[in-house]
Amino acid sequence: MENKTYRIKKILNNNVVGAVYGFQEVIIVGMGIGFNVRVNDKVDNRKIEKVFELKREDFYKTSQLVQEIPEHMFFEVYRMIEKVTQLYNVNLDAHSYVTIIDHVHFAIERYLSGQDINNFMVFDLRIMYDQEFRIAESLLNEVNDFYNLKMPIDEAGFLTMHIVNGMNSDINNQSSVLTDIVLSCLNIIRDNYLMSLKLDDPATQRIMVHIKMLVQRIMIDKQIDFKEKVLYNVIEEFESAYNCALKIREYIENRMNTNINPQELVYLTIHLNRLEMLYLDK
Repeated sequence: MENKTYRIKKILNNNVVGAVYGFQEVIIVGMGIGFNVRVNDKVDNRKIEKVFELKREDFYKTSQLVQEIPEHMFFEVYRMIEKVTQLYNVNLDAHSYVTIIDHVHFAIERYLSGQDINNFMVFDLRIMYDQEFRIAESLLNEVNDFYNLKMPIDEAGFLTMHIVNGMNSDINNQSSVLTDIVLSCLNIIRDNYLMSLKLDDPATQRIMVHIKMLVQRIMIDKQIDFKEKVLYNVIEEFESAYNCALKIREYIENRMNTNINPQELVYLTIHLNRLEMLYLDK
């Protein structure tokens, strides 16, 4: 650890402090780093495990979240994230650490109260974000083992999206563009099928999530590339869904000045067919 002089700005708990280095605000994690210290004291560099450099607005949001999570759990889950990310040799941005810990805290509370939330995107996430899903699954196993729980694989799906965002923080800087593209694609679907899509309908939310992840993959230049040739049969079997997928592809390619590969088009067709069948059955 580089020997910088950090001064404590806020004591968040015994193991986490907010600090400053020059004009840079940081969150520092380390065993006992916030114990028996005062504001403006120098941080003991020997206790520093990780330093998160944050934008000013993120500093205050992150500080508040840290204080809302039980102290022991924050540090325990932080250590689990460190273990898993080192195992897979990946880096997450600072804010994602806290959002993942916050999600785990909420998930455990929900699980212990008997609330089950199904994640209907688990299968899709496993295909589209193979590495990120494996990281999420490993983290879920760590949490279950440590706290003696049996949270289902659905939670790995939720964690996957936090990990995707944490590994690709530039996506967050294009959130307004992403939202606009997704909503425009919904309009294409409405016009194509002459159907009314309700945003609170699970079927609508599913296609929205799929399109959002498609756009995210384009933004980070990581389109899916599966080898299952049999899937190409869907182009013939799901003709109306395929025609709608072509319209969406044309719009996204023109909007983002990119090319969508055939595998992504096939997968989009499958999702549109599911949506089509659900609405036709109503």
